[in-house]
Amino acid sequence: MLLESSHETSRGMLRGILRYVRINGPWALHLVPGGARDQRLPAVGAWRGSGIIARVPNTRTASEIVAARLPVVIIDPLDPFLAPSHPFSRYCRVRCDSQAVACLAADHLIAGGFTHFAFAGAPSAVNWSSWRQEAFASRLAEHGHACSVYPGPPASARSEWERERAAMCRWLNKLPKPVAVFAANDARGRQVLDACLAVDLPVPYQVAVLGVNNDELICETSQPPLSSVAVDVEHAGYAAAELLDHLMRGTLREPRLITYQPAGVVRRASTERLPVTDRLVIRALEYIRINAGLNIRVTDVAGHLGVTRRWIEKRFAAELDRSVLDEIQRVRFETVRGLVSQTGLAFTEIARRCGFTSANHLGIIFKAHFGVTMSAYREQHARS
Repeated sequence: MLLESSHETSRGMLRGILRYVRINGPWALHLVPGGARDQRLPAVGAWRGSGIIARVPNTRTASEIVAARLPVVIIDPLDPFLAPSHPFSRYCRVRCDSQAVACLAADHLIAGGFTHFAFAGAPSAVNWSSWRQEAFASRLAEHGHACSVYPGPPASARSEWERERAAMCRWLNKLPKPVAVFAANDARGRQVLDACLAVDLPVPYQVAVLGVNNDELICETSQPPLSSVAVDVEHAGYAAAELLDHLMRGTLREPRLITYQPAGVVRRASTERLPVTDRLVIRALEYIRINAGLNIRVTDVAGHLGVTRRWIEKRFAAELDRSVLDEIQRVRFETVRGLVSQTGLAFTEIARRCGFTSANHLGIIFKAHFGVTMSAYREQHARS
C-alpha cells in the first residue's frame, strides 16, 4: 500500500482498504508510513507481494512498480502516467471526480450569495487542480459569473510559501470584494487564509475561502476554521482494494477506471458570512468569534475596538438588527453545541470553559435553547 500516512486523504483511503480486507480478507498488508518521498516498494524478492495499490509521487516509484510485474491499481495518477505510451495507461485506476467537486463548490458559493469568485490552484500544475479550475469557472459561467484565477508562483518559489505569500497577498488585494475563493485543496486554502491575515482582509466578510478534502488537521487549525468539500476517500480505498482483489484472482483482465465523488460541503467559519460591510462591526464579530469560548461581555468588545458601548451597539443594530449581547450569546451557544456534539469533554469542563456557573446551570439553558438535554444531543450525534 503506497499511500502517504502523513495526510488525511490517504489515511481515509487506507481505512477503506482495511474495511474491504475485514470483509473479504485476510490480506497481509505492507504499509510505508510517512510522506510521498518515503513511498518505496520493498525488495520484491524478499517481499513476495501479490499486488500493489499506489498513489505514485514520482518516476522512480513508477519504475519500481512497473518492474515488479504485479497486479496494480493506481490512485489519482498524474498526467505523465496517463500518456498512452506509459505502462500505467493499461492499469486499473481510481480517480477523484474533480469536475463534480468543483461544481459542488461553485453551487455552494453561489447559494451563499457571492457574486465575485476566484480560484487558487495547487502550486504545481497538476491535472486535478487544472480540472477543478476549469470546471469551477465553467459552472460559474453558466450562472453569469466570471472567475479570477491566481496565476501561481514562479518555479523558484513553489516549495517556499514564505516567498510566495507576497504574490498571493497582492492578488487578493486586487480582487473585487466581497469575493469567494475556491482553493484546489485544503493545504492551498490554508495558505489563502494565511495571506488574508497578512494583509488584514477579514475572513469571511471580505474574502470567503473553501478548500477540498476536509482534512480536519488543516481545517480545524486554520484561522478561521476552513470550510471544505469532503470527498469519499474511504470509498476510493474500498474500490481500489476490490479492483486489486479481482486482478489478483484473475477475474479482471481489462483496465477499469472508477471515480470517487464529493460527499458534501463541511461548513466552517471561513464561508459563514454575514451581510456586513461596516469594518467596525466586522472587527467586533471577529473578536467575538475568536473569544467564543470565554465569558466576554459587551464592554470587552467595546474596549477592544476603542469605542463606547453605546457606539458599537448603534453600529451593530444598523448592520445586523440585533445587539452585541445577542451575537455573543449566539456564538457562545454554537461553541457549546460543538463541544457537546464533537468532543467527549465532561459537561462540567464545557461549562467551565464557556463561563457558566455549573454544568446544571448550562444544562438547563441548553435544553431551553436546543430542546434536548446535552446527553441526548451528544448521543444523537454519536449515532449519526
